[in-house]
Amino acid sequence: MLKTIIVDDEPKMREGLKKIIYWETYGFTICGDAENGKQALILIERERPSLVITDIRMPVLSGLDLMMEVSGRFDCQFVVISGYGEFDYAQRALKYGAIDYILKPIDEEQLIEALQRTRRRIAFANDSLPLELPQNVVQNSEAVEEVIQYIREHYKEPLMIKEIADKVFLNPIYLGQLFKKQTGSYFNNFVHQIRVEEAKKKLKGSSNKIADIALSVGYSDSDYFVQQFKKLVGCTPSHYREK
Repeated sequence: MLKTIIVDDEPKMREGLKKIIYWETYGFTICGDAENGKQALILIERERPSLVITDIRMPVLSGLDLMMEVSGRFDCQFVVISGYGEFDYAQRALKYGAIDYILKPIDEEQLIEALQRTRRRIAFANDSLPLELPQNVVQNSEAVEEVIQYIREHYKEPLMIKEIADKVFLNPIYLGQLFKKQTGSYFNNFVHQIRVEEAKKKLKGSSNKIADIALSVGYSDSDYFVQQFKKLVGCTPSHYREK
């Protein structure tokens, strides 16, 4: 059975998803649920699920931000659900590697089709994933250096390891392992480090608003920026500027 986590800030929605189908019939089992992306990240770290079904708009950490945090760290697939029909949400979710984008109210048949696609993608990934990191140290080093350079040049943009893996012709899970082994940092943690370093320069050299600085270094949500800044620097951007 493939472990599955449900993430939605509406309790009725979470309970409804648990009961909408017989999950075991399709090879899945619900191993937990969360009401926001931050709780979900803790749950993912503990349970290591194969699939996460998440709402897009949630407090603390959105579904798209959750996908970015998980990318390159854990080998799990995403199905995104939302009550909002705007095409750009679907576009971004699919660009970030989601199996499917399903609008509320959930259609049972569409959910089942998404589960079947999830099984096929997992089977394909398992067949194509190297059993261990190859010993070509030069090639490995060059690939990681290329990724680091790409991050430094594009940190203002949404960055997903799946997209970058295509550019260096590597499996994204394999690249995540390689990146962690060579740099000592997960891909997304490294992205946060680069963004926060750039933000520190802007905080010192300008009087721009915190929200504007957040946007200029790649954070569309200023609260999320403050959260990451505090985690890495030990204080809020405002306090850092005062110092």
